[in-house]
Amino acid sequence: MIPYSTIAIIIAIFSLILNVILFIKVVQLKTELDHIKQSTKLTREELEKIQERLKRLKDLK
Repeated sequence: MIPYSTIAIIIAIFSLILNVILFIKVVQLKTELDHIKQSTKLTREELEKIQERLKRLKDLK
């Protein structure tokens, strides 16, 4: 029979490896999310144009 300490060490090593893999995945997802945020940000000029168009639409009513 395998001693409990050996089983505990195997489980601990597996857990550490899994945590490292998950940490790497989280970092990759965070980087991807930051890129998405950057691509969806409106510039000041774009925002001014949108506000100008909204103002014109309100004035038409």
